[in-house]
Amino acid sequence: MITPKLEQLIWEGKAFFKTLVVGGSQRHNFTIQNDRFIIITDITYFSSGHFEADASGTNNTFANMYRQGMNTQLTILGEKGVNRFLFRNSFVGVPHNNTGNVEHLLPIGHATINTYLLHTTQVAFSFSFAQDLNNQVVGNTPGQFYALQPPTDYGNDGTPGVLPVTLSGEGFGGTAPMFDLFAANATGGQTESKEFSFPIVSANNIPALNRENSWAYPILHVNYVEIIGLPNNIGM
Repeated sequence: MITPKLEQLIWEGKAFFKTLVVGGSQRHNFTIQNDRFIIITDITYFSSGHFEADASGTNNTFANMYRQGMNTQLTILGEKGVNRFLFRNSFVGVPHNNTGNVEHLLPIGHATINTYLLHTTQVAFSFSFAQDLNNQVVGNTPGQFYALQPPTDYGNDGTPGVLPVTLSGEGFGGTAPMFDLFAANATGGQTESKEFSFPIVSANNIPALNRENSWAYPILHVNYVEIIGLPNNIGM
């Protein structure tokens, strides 16, 4: 999102609006010039279909894709912090009469998110799967967490009519635990649940066979403003 201050810097010749396309791999690294910094103003992610390439296209079916290709996680990280985004891929069914499958899936659509992410030296973009959740632990929200009773909320321990929620879970195969662990936070004395995200491990990696398909590798358009100087000395 271009703010009035950023627009002023652009008109004054102190900043430049630029674009960047990342993807085609699990990770993309972008180095910022010396004595400059950038602010990422928005990102646009295009849906991907994560299934192996083959001559007949028989792999791009719901049965072969649903555990991995439905959701893609994007992590934007650098010296100023880590920001995660989770996208649900959209698909359209295409009839295919040359095989035994009734229809194949092709990714469609995109999602745009306005941002204001500042980086001064480097910024990296990492893509990974966000899989199904297995081995879920269900129970009441611990009493130390703020909650209202149903029907406004799910309630917590001690609330009349409390309804159970997922306290913790694991990704497909039990190798990728999700991070919003109410139970673990309660044990550690924390006062909030962690971010819903998936660690980048082998189970969540986008395999090379998937990236051979033009519809399978991730594509992200990045709009940013490059500003001359550093955040503390640009003379604003």
